[in-house]
Amino acid sequence: MMGYFWALLSVLLVSGAQPAMKEAMTALPASGELISLLVFLWHHPMTSGLLLAGLLGYALSMGCWFLALKRLALSKAYALLSLSYILVWGIALGLGLHGEHFSVSALAGILLVITGVILVCLPSKPPR
Repeated sequence: MMGYFWALLSVLLVSGAQPAMKEAMTALPASGELISLLVFLWHHPMTSGLLLAGLLGYALSMGCWFLALKRLALSKAYALLSLSYILVWGIALGLGLHGEHFSVSALAGILLVITGVILVCLPSKPPR
């Protein structure tokens, strides 16, 4: 049971990290020079905070993922990881992130992912 807890916590953390990093990366200037980027981040604390929050979310998610892998079959853990697609899509739509729009085809894909996760995570009968 704890394996599911750690896997779902990993999904929640990475699903929060994605939109934070998207917002931060969208705000960064086009210049790829490290000094320019650092100066920009110094003068834009909201962007810096989003970037750091996203990176921290990824790091914590990875720690939770390790704990999930220790306790769950890989097939079940990996199926649960796909729930992040659903959460990120919902967050992006809800926040109106850059260029995100609702579509019936995306919703159909999300429903297929949910169905797949349920099928993979259902208890199976041992072979005879």
